[in-house]
Parts: sequence; C-alpha cells; structure tokens
Amino acid sequence: MPSTSGNSISPGATSTPNDIRASDIDQPCFALADHARILMPDLVAFRLGVRPGSTRSHAFALAPQLTLLAIDMREEQNALEAVALALLAFSPKVVLAHANTVLLEVGASMRLFGGLRALLSKVTSTVKGCGFTSRMGCAPTAWGAWLLAHARTRRVTRRVRIVKETTLVHVLDALPVSLIPSAHSHGNVFEQIGCATLADLRRLPRKGVARRFGQGILQWLAQAYGQAPDPREAFCAPASFEARLELQARVESAEALLFAARRLVLQLAGWLSAHHAAVSEFSLLLEHELAARHAPKTSTFKVAWAVPTREADHILWLLREKLNQTTLAAPVIEMKLLADKVSEHAPPAETLFPMPGSDSESMAQLLERLSARLGAENVVQLVARDDHRPEAAMTVEAYKPASETKPKRGKKSSKTQVAKADTPTETEPEAQIEAQTEAQTESGGPLELPDRAVPSQPRPSWILETPQKLILRNERPFYRRPLKLISRTERIEAGWWDGNGVQRDYYVAADDRGRMFWLYRERLTGSWFLHGFFG
Repeated sequence: MPSTSGNSISPGATSTPNDIRASDIDQPCFALADHARILMPDLVAFRLGVRPGSTRSHAFALAPQLTLLAIDMREEQNALEAVALALLAFSPKVVLAHANTVLLEVGASMRLFGGLRALLSKVTSTVKGCGFTSRMGCAPTAWGAWLLAHARTRRVTRRVRIVKETTLVHVLDALPVSLIPSAHSHGNVFEQIGCATLADLRRLPRKGVARRFGQGILQWLAQAYGQAPDPREAFCAPASFEARLELQARVESAEALLFAARRLVLQLAGWLSAHHAAVSEFSLLLEHELAARHAPKTSTFKVAWAVPTREADHILWLLREKLNQTTLAAPVIEMKLLADKVSEHAPPAETLFPMPGSDSESMAQLLERLSARLGAENVVQLVARDDHRPEAAMTVEAYKPASETKPKRGKKSSKTQVAKADTPTETEPEAQIEAQTEAQTESGGPLELPDRAVPSQPRPSWILETPQKLILRNERPFYRRPLKLISRTERIEAGWWDGNGVQRDYYVAADDRGRMFWLYRERLTGSWFLHGFFG
C-alpha cells in the first residue's frame, strides 16, 4: 500500500518549441531570473524560445520585450506553507520537501476519501483553489513520489501512480539521472561516464560513486527505492489561524472578493482538520486603497452561523451570501481571515440505519442559510416566555442558534415567582392565598412555592390574537349558540409588573353540538370573552 504521495507545485510548460504565434512577437512577457540565468519563463516567453537555464543575453535576443522578475524567497515559502496548510484536510502528515514540493502521507486516508484516484482529484482541486498548478506523483516512498512528480513536470515519464513496491523499482530505473536533486552541482559528469538513468547509476561500484559524488547520493538512492528509512519532520499548523492575501489587482466589487477569499477558506479548512476543531464565526479584514480622502483604510465584517463546521464549501456559501449584501467603501488591495469562535469538532453519531430527516444539523444549516440570504431579521422563530398570560407566553424573535437561546441558570426573579404561584380555585378563597404570600414576604426569607404539582388545565390549539367579547343570554355566555361551562375555574393574575396586568377566570365551555371553546371572565367588570378554540 502506498504511504506517501508527492505533490509538486510547478507551472509546467504546455507548448512545443516551434509553437510561435504572430501575436506573441509584440506581446509583453515575463520570466523569473537570478543574476545570470533564466529560472522560469511564462507561456509567451516559452513560445518565443526562452527556456529555464538560458542566459539573460540569449533570452533578450529571442524576446526583446521580456521583463525579468526577481524571486522573493520569503513569499515563495509563505505560498508553499499556505498550500501545505490547506492540504492538512487530507492527511495529518504533510512535509515541505525540496524544490517547491509538498509530500503527503495518504496510506490511511485513501479509504476515507473514496480511493486513491478520488483523493488525488481532491488534492489537485485544492491546490488549484489555492492559485497554483500542480503535478502529482504517488509512490510507496517519499523520494519515489518526489521523482515521479518532477518527472511529470519535465515530461520524461507517463506513469506517475505506483502502488506496489515491486513496480517502483522498474519505474524509477527508467528515470533520467538529471532528476537527482544534487545533479546540477555535478555538471555533466554523469553524461561523461555514460550514466543516463538511475539504473545506470545503481550499477556503478558503490565505492567509486561514494568517492566521486559523496556518500549522500547512495543514501538518497536507498531511501528512494525503499531500502533505508526516510524520517521527515512534518509541517505543524500554527496554534491560531490568521491568513492574509495580497491581491494582484485592486478589487472594486464585493462579489469578486469571493474568488480570492477561497484560498483563505481552504487554508482555514486544513487548519481546522489539523486541530480537530470546527468554527462558527470568523472575521474578514479588508484593506482598502486610499482612493478617496474620507475612505476608511480598513473594514471588517463578521460571518457567523449556528452549527460549528469545518467544511470549506459550507463556509464559502455563507461568505458568498454575506458578500452579496456588502458594498465596498473603497477598492480592496489586501484581505485577512481570522477564526474567532473555534470549538472542538464533534463527529456525527453513526447509526445502523440513518434517517435523512433525523439530522438536526441539516435543519440548522437551512435556517442559517436563509438568514444569510434573506437577512437575520427576516427569519423568525417562536420563543416561550415565563408568563402565565396566554397572549404573552409566546413571542416571535429573530432566529438565533440554540446555544444563544439557552436560559441562564440562577435564582428566579420575584416577578416570576409571584406569577408562578398556585392560582386559587372556586373552593380556595383568594384572601387565604394573599395572606400566605404576605407572611412569606415579611419573614425576610426567599419566597418558596408549595411543593405540589400545578393542576394541569387544557389549552386550546387555536388562540385568538385579540379576545372576542361575548354577550349573555339567560345569564350564560353566547357564541352563535348558548355555551355551557364544563370545567373548573382556572384563575390567572399576572402582568402587574409591566403595566398590562390581567385578572381572569378561565373556563372550558361547550355548545349543544359538542364544539369546545376557551372562555374567560374579567373579575373586575364581569365581562365574558372568547380566547380560543379546541380542535
């Protein structure tokens, strides 16, 4: 089984030397160069004949419009670490290797991601999302995968996926010796001694190879062919996540920022996988170009959702909805992503027969998507309140995650305690209840309720928004037909603390056709009202 997969990040040329177009003659072109030679030309310069290793004078003779760029090693290292951070989503062991190469140990990850082919496809897509072109190689050894990735970059082999160790020997033997990392330091010595492939190098006497090229090349061959251990130090994700990206051009549209923000989100997903964590809120900091005198230099907006996640697609969806509702104050030249609320990732509970509708997380994601698209004030929910008044027992509020709506533990206020006192019935005088309450309050101790269950009273399935006043006929409430009281009295006295106090006696009533109603009588006025219907 393969244990290491090499991932080579390289632009890679895709044209032939004679593929020169008429439009390329006057078109600007660029190339990376050091003090003497060309390191990497772009596609236009490559069509004009500029190759890696060409001298500066030769490159200018082929392409007079060529612009040479210097290498920023610090930015190169930052870019390589950004890719390694994003690839942590596929393997806990990611190694930064020689010549802009990232190695991944994928032996334990293939089954999780659906096999080797599916895994390599996802790795390629992730590297592309980070803004880089990749050449993949897979082998049982780290240096073997490294050789195959660079061999594909130079187009010297077609087979880049090796699973069996017996196949590894035959494929590596056919590779050119110029792929050895230290080959450039020996010039054309390998050609002079007739050594063209790795198989030719392995057939040479070991003592002669060690004397001429050093002992290190023998150790490297043993590690590449799996004959010696190859310990490597894995890339370690930082303790906190903070990623920045300098944009190549000024961005004036908020929607256009999503393409650049995808790189930062992929890094965030890899960081969360490395720390076995999930995020529920992050901040996106935008640095603006000072095009106007009063334009702010930086702006910040937060994106939050209900259920913590580490899925890059879900985070990008929420970010897209947030950006669609945002108007930039000035063009953006740089952006930074910060993870604000990070929690431990809880894997989903696996069941033998999972039900698609039993996952509460999917409903929470639906609600947070609606909030992101329609606005948080347009997605509401019913919230229960500690109030005995039927019209105040439920309220409509903007949707909030379940973690934000949990009541705080602690002592209940005196208002709630008084409201939750047992209500008197027809057989229990009100004066006795008031006397007990005053005695408990004057004693100075906390108001303790009687340790007995509150009598359960039926509640209708439909409560009127505004109670309807009823008339009396023969001293009986009348609603289309005479009504008969069939329950005991339920007294509700509450709301004195907010100025909307009520004093009502509730009853369940029925007519001669069996329909049931919920009525109450005002204690002060004696008027009857219809407040609800039973199903």
